[in-house]
Amino acid sequence: MQETIIAWTDHTFNPWMGCTKVSAGCAHCYAETLTKNRMGLSLWGPNATRQITKSPWDNVKSWENKAKKGDQGILGVGNPHLVFTGSLMDWAEGRLELDDVRSKMWDLIRECPNLSFQLLTKRPENIFKYLPKDWGDEGYPNVWLGTSVEDMRVANRVDILREIPAVVRFISYEPALGSLNDLDLSGIDWVIFGGESGSGYREADLDWAREMDVKCQALDIAFFFKQSSAYRTEQGIELDGQLIRKFPVPRTVSKKK
Repeated sequence: MQETIIAWTDHTFNPWMGCTKVSAGCAHCYAETLTKNRMGLSLWGPNATRQITKSPWDNVKSWENKAKKGDQGILGVGNPHLVFTGSLMDWAEGRLELDDVRSKMWDLIRECPNLSFQLLTKRPENIFKYLPKDWGDEGYPNVWLGTSVEDMRVANRVDILREIPAVVRFISYEPALGSLNDLDLSGIDWVIFGGESGSGYREADLDWAREMDVKCQALDIAFFFKQSSAYRTEQGIELDGQLIRKFPVPRTVSKKK
């Protein structure tokens, strides 16, 4: 059962909250707005303290139990539930005080084979540093690795990601701020397109989504059209009258973790 308004996952898990902005896609960060306006927390910036969370860890165990019992997730009966990690932080942010909780995050991931964790970062250059020692040559069977790419100014993030072994490599083209038609998608399994939402949102050109849809079809890459640009999220979820929300098929890992 989906427990989040984020259409491409079942659940969201945040081992901590807070981050530092690194590119144009961060300018209108929804997570910063949410934690500040709804929780009264100032967690953004290089000198801000990160808020370590506790209750979500128990939630993850609950989701694992439900998935193990056969509760249906967004991928259907018999498939793992998807867990976006994290919607209010960047799991690969390079801060010493996060190392311990990050290690515990990996322990939890190993304990939950019926969940597939979608680890998304704007810092793919840090991924190798923060992967567990037993990641191996294929990655964990229940971890998808992704990076955010809002326009070609940060296209190098994909060059880094494609070199890292993972059962799924994905791109979050959110918020879409420019065409990615010239982006090299080799080694990528999934692309999520999303126009920006919230106050002062920047308008995305739907031709960018059309280009990406055609590009993904030609390369047999799953394309997920999340939304057009709008004040509220999940507005304009169809592209030219079609609901295009495909998911990738993870590669098989030969060795048990």
